[in-house]
Amino acid sequence: MLNRFMPLQDLALAIAENSVHGIVVMDDDGYCLYDNRAWTEITGFTAQDMVSKPVHDWVHHHHPDERPFPITECPIGNTLGRNENVRNHRDLFFRKDGSPFHVSCAASTISVDGAPSLKILEIRDITDDMQVERRKDEFLAMLAHELRNPLAPIAAAADLLQVGRLDAAGMKQASDVISRQVSHMSALINDLLDVSRVTRGQIRLERRDEDIRGIIAEAVEQVRPLVEARRHWVAVNTSPGSTFVHGDRKRLVQVFANILANAAKYTPDGGEIAVSIDARPGELRVEIADNGIGMSEEMTSRAFELFTQAERAPDRMQGGLGIGLALVRSLVALHGGSVAARSAGEGRGTTITVVLPAVAPQAAPAEAAGRGKTIPRVARPLKIMVVDDRRDAAEMLGMLLTSLGHRVRLEFDSHAALAAAGEENFDAFLLDVGLPGMDGMELARRIRGLPRHGEALLVAVTGYGQLHDRDKAIDSGFDHHLIKPADLQRLSEILDAAATEPARRS
Repeated sequence: MLNRFMPLQDLALAIAENSVHGIVVMDDDGYCLYDNRAWTEITGFTAQDMVSKPVHDWVHHHHPDERPFPITECPIGNTLGRNENVRNHRDLFFRKDGSPFHVSCAASTISVDGAPSLKILEIRDITDDMQVERRKDEFLAMLAHELRNPLAPIAAAADLLQVGRLDAAGMKQASDVISRQVSHMSALINDLLDVSRVTRGQIRLERRDEDIRGIIAEAVEQVRPLVEARRHWVAVNTSPGSTFVHGDRKRLVQVFANILANAAKYTPDGGEIAVSIDARPGELRVEIADNGIGMSEEMTSRAFELFTQAERAPDRMQGGLGIGLALVRSLVALHGGSVAARSAGEGRGTTITVVLPAVAPQAAPAEAAGRGKTIPRVARPLKIMVVDDRRDAAEMLGMLLTSLGHRVRLEFDSHAALAAAGEENFDAFLLDVGLPGMDGMELARRIRGLPRHGEALLVAVTGYGQLHDRDKAIDSGFDHHLIKPADLQRLSEILDAAATEPARRS
């Protein structure tokens, strides 16, 4: 059928010329008989350039370490004159200007009267793919390193507690170590999940008119332990004018805490970090400048790419996964703003500038400034059932709730929990979702179906934190969806609200 419209020879030529892969046809000595447009674009060579020697000697003449690479050692060169094909071979080629590039190539034989006569070489430039793979490998190595680091002190502290020979001060010290390291691991995991959510467009911003001064103050407070440990001096200066933005307070605190944490990590002990808030018509500019290790010009241009920190600090002494600034860029963009980095060079400090749309002065609510976070007092003790098949997690959460004044019953099996719910009245249920046998979703539906618990508070406390996980939980009858480890302040607020008014789903 094709031959009715175009001769097969012309069709084959059209296909080759429109291919995005570089193609050359060689005789059985490896000399070029034809090259397509993509070959010239990728390598810089044309058929006219390559008339005096085989294609191999133009594009594949050296090993990566500059040792000569004769055609007799080449996996593709060895198939010339033979009825042998090569598929998915990766190698290093050289362009006309001498620059190297990684290729994935294939070689196919064309036989005439049963004898191998021509060889088709097809190449694809995979240099970018190789860099992505390398950076993924580095990232996985960093992730393993970063997650193992907090596990060591957690394990040691747990062993000490298990031995049971610690006095009150020792127990508090061990408990503090575990708490700090768990917070560190949670931050790493949350950053990873946030990058994924932003990439997939699953971040929901809860926008209000917020005073950027309060946001900066909260961010400084978050990084205060790191700043104090490094003995840094932090100064915040604000220009006259309205300093309000319309944004998600939690996410904006995350933005500036990430930037401040980077400044603290990469500034030698006793350094200086200056935060400047500049109110301009229609926008707010926030500059965070440090006198730390600085960045090269090349590093500055890549500062907001994922995993860039891997090359900036290969010894990993500073910690982190190299995703903080990438997350900063994404969150700022969601707020309609921009972020940029500049440095005078290595050893000369770094300045990160965030620009956000400003809110008109008359739109800024006066009460928004200076808002702080405190764990609310228990309005009324609640009777709560905690269900988690992981005994340690259930017991620790139970202890926290008991310390707040609530009465707690622990269950480690969903069927036992349902039976208990059928016999006793509870004000609230905190359920793990990933329960064996009957999962938390089904357990929530069955509890909600019990006449005595139709209006009870149901909270999912789970490690499943994607947007669709929350939606499934709410559809199953849960009032709230909290990600492990549950934020104590948020949980306290939910329980306190349940003690005074009907639960609101969130």
